[in-house]
Amino acid sequence: MENGLLVLSRFFASTPAVMVRHKILVCLLLLIGTLLSAYSIATRTSLDMSIDSFLDQSDPAIEALNSFRTQFGSDDSVFLVYEARDGNVFSAASLRAVRELTDKLRNWRDLDADNYSADLTELDQIRRVQSITTLRIQRVDGDTLRSDRLVPDVIPDDPAALATIRQEAMAEDDFKLAFYSADARFGALMLQTTFGAEPLPDFEPAVNADDITLGDSFSNFDSATTGDGGFDLFYDESATVQDIPFQTVDMLEYQRFYSSLSQVFADVEDTLEFYPVGNPPLMAWVYEVLQQFAWLAVGMVAIFVFLLRTLFGSFSAVVWSILTIALSLAWTWGITVAFGVTLSTMISLTMLLVFAVGIADCVHVMSAYFVYRQQGQQHDQALAGAYGKTGLAIMVTTITTMTGVLALTTSGLIPIRVFGAMSALGVFMAFFFTLVLLPILLSVWHPGANQNPKPGRLQAFWQQATLPVQGLLIIVALATIMWLTGIALGLYIALIGALALGILRWQDRLLEACSPLVANRPVTILLIFAAIFTTSLYGTSQVQIDSNVSELARQGSPPRVAYNMVDEHMAGAQSISIMIDSGISDGLMEPALLRAMDSLQTRIVNRYPDEVSRTYSLANIVKDTNQVMNQDNDQFYRIPDSAITVSQLMYLFNSANPEERRSLVSDDFSRSHITINAYNAGSYQYQLFFEELGAEIDAVFEPLQAQFPELEVTVTGSVPLMMRAMDEIAQSQYSSFLLALAVISVIMILTLGSVQAGLISIVPNLIPALLAFGLMGLLNIPLDTDTLLIAPVIIGIAVDDTIHFMTHYRVELTRTRNMQQALDSTVRDVGRAVLFTTMILGLGFAILGFSEYLGMAKIGIFGALAILMALLCDLLLLPALLMKLKPRFGLKGPIQGFAPRGDADTRIASNQAGDNA
Repeated sequence: MENGLLVLSRFFASTPAVMVRHKILVCLLLLIGTLLSAYSIATRTSLDMSIDSFLDQSDPAIEALNSFRTQFGSDDSVFLVYEARDGNVFSAASLRAVRELTDKLRNWRDLDADNYSADLTELDQIRRVQSITTLRIQRVDGDTLRSDRLVPDVIPDDPAALATIRQEAMAEDDFKLAFYSADARFGALMLQTTFGAEPLPDFEPAVNADDITLGDSFSNFDSATTGDGGFDLFYDESATVQDIPFQTVDMLEYQRFYSSLSQVFADVEDTLEFYPVGNPPLMAWVYEVLQQFAWLAVGMVAIFVFLLRTLFGSFSAVVWSILTIALSLAWTWGITVAFGVTLSTMISLTMLLVFAVGIADCVHVMSAYFVYRQQGQQHDQALAGAYGKTGLAIMVTTITTMTGVLALTTSGLIPIRVFGAMSALGVFMAFFFTLVLLPILLSVWHPGANQNPKPGRLQAFWQQATLPVQGLLIIVALATIMWLTGIALGLYIALIGALALGILRWQDRLLEACSPLVANRPVTILLIFAAIFTTSLYGTSQVQIDSNVSELARQGSPPRVAYNMVDEHMAGAQSISIMIDSGISDGLMEPALLRAMDSLQTRIVNRYPDEVSRTYSLANIVKDTNQVMNQDNDQFYRIPDSAITVSQLMYLFNSANPEERRSLVSDDFSRSHITINAYNAGSYQYQLFFEELGAEIDAVFEPLQAQFPELEVTVTGSVPLMMRAMDEIAQSQYSSFLLALAVISVIMILTLGSVQAGLISIVPNLIPALLAFGLMGLLNIPLDTDTLLIAPVIIGIAVDDTIHFMTHYRVELTRTRNMQQALDSTVRDVGRAVLFTTMILGLGFAILGFSEYLGMAKIGIFGALAILMALLCDLLLLPALLMKLKPRFGLKGPIQGFAPRGDADTRIASNQAGDNA
């Protein structure tokens, strides 16, 4: 084992010379790969941010949603809620504004495109527009059922006529809260779109095949039209419905659509104030957040550049490190999309992880390189020494981090599998470019060895300035930064500068204090970390997996304001569908099935008033039509007892309002659905609701199985899909977390040559992840789809420094056969790189806390805290465990143990003197 490690160390030490010797060929191959990656990124990148992208198309939840879309179209709608600025949606001004907007959205092709900067053709996604001005009220005229508009074509100015319209509207319970609020201050347009229900371009319907002919039932069609015969259609019960492959929706499609929509409704914003909810406006906001994230990413890079320049004092170290990481990211992205993989919002997490691992690799190499240069070694010798010292550790960290994220590929969710595979590829790319490209770049422009460079003009001016002048300059600089960036971000930038200067000045003293502190107080340190571990474990047990759409945004942001307004004044921002497939033609004509639907609706509204505002289905139409046809007698607001009567009512309703009929039931009356308008809530509350809703459905429809043996009732829509995804994320995270820990433990045991040492190294990696989750549990902050994935990122970063620490300690123990000297050397040599990586990554992560997207903000804040905890574990907990447990790493022969407590300070001084000698 020892010989194997030495062989690997010598291999990595020789790698820089080999790369430099063949630098032209290597650079040419890397250039070709980079150009191919850039082309792949530009031409093949596809982003799918929809909920249904999380699941495989064969998943039952997706199949149910596709079945709904095949029959009734897309469930991806915009609920365009508005508040009348005059306080009354039934005023003449408000009704005219709504009529104007409705007509523009229905007839957008007639608009003058020169008046809008957006592309109005995006509005072609709208398939139906409903508003107060399109609503129809059923009336009877003799034996004829009429469906008259609630608002007449000519909107009256007479207050009495307007009051009549309002009175008639308030009497229609099925429309209340869906199109106007109870106090008439708010109204809404319902825009149904084609998003997610468009077939793939190469889809060919089976009925278009050459061998398909019309059945015998069409033989009398000509005579039927001339009055010479009958025309009766029948439905083949043995026929199957063709599955339609639907196109995925790119986030940019949502953004372009909503951009066009918002410009159109801006025409009436002087009369109406809008609060849009639904997937298109939400995805448009996410698009804006991703643009903000790009600026935050620029801020992260700026922080990395500033800290690398400050800590290493070399521009070449900064430029080459950033270039190495940038190429790693480019190759990772390019290779992934080259295989036709669709990316999701998790691409940002992948970039963060690869950037963090890449920074850690470069910092460890650079830190060791600068140590050798300061000792007087030439560039080639120092570079070989740096790779010989850090190469093995970097390789092991690459393997363990890849293992940790590859465990996520066992998930049932496609984006998480992509995240795991893509992150593993990115981690390998960071290792590859650090090993292959960085030595070549450093040979072109490498840092100097001068330990005391002459100060520049600014530095000389600062050193000569008096204390009051320095204080004044600091105040002016801070005020300027805060004026440009805001108070919070300005203070954060000032904190970065102060920490950088403090670490640069006090790094040696901080590291020198670690060993004596641990030697004198090992038990105390172990007890403190045991308390942190226990508290974090308890907090983790209290954490709740709960994802709330509105709480993804900060207070006061447009989505959060819109969702709150819709929940408070209208029917709620979420829509759930219950699909009823009777399995036979005219099944929805049967009173028993309609009564079951009506009974389920009543039970849902009565039992779940906090979750559900209203329900609507074919049963509502049948009851309303039955009442209207019986002199508007309230006693007839019920499902008739006869299927013939239901059939007659449906014939009348279809004649009066065919568009509404088609939106509720299939042409053969075999399929229908119940629409449930629900208030916005967290996934945990929804999960409980869906479990109870399933029991309600079974209780109501189970007695009908004998009459309808093929009856299927399924809950579908975006909300149930999100619940399915959340459940899968939780399960996959738990199993992959345990799998990653197990595999990483095995790798550590094999690398360190000791079961005891391998298990010791796991503890510092476990505590940071538990701390992040524990704090969320203790602070009652729920885990969402973003923060659930923080564990592999934290472990990937924490395990990096731990492996460098333990690998260096084992090598030094092999060399010196002295535990105390090995630990002191490790803290001194590796501690500097660990300190730098923690500061760079921690401060870089923390800037994400300023994101408008709270999922990313929580990743930034808790990720930074976890990274800081990882530093404390490496510099305090690991040495304390090593001192108490004294692992031998499989080494045979005599090994000197740790020095007594009282000799700590003397020991440090003697070791430093020995090293200098």
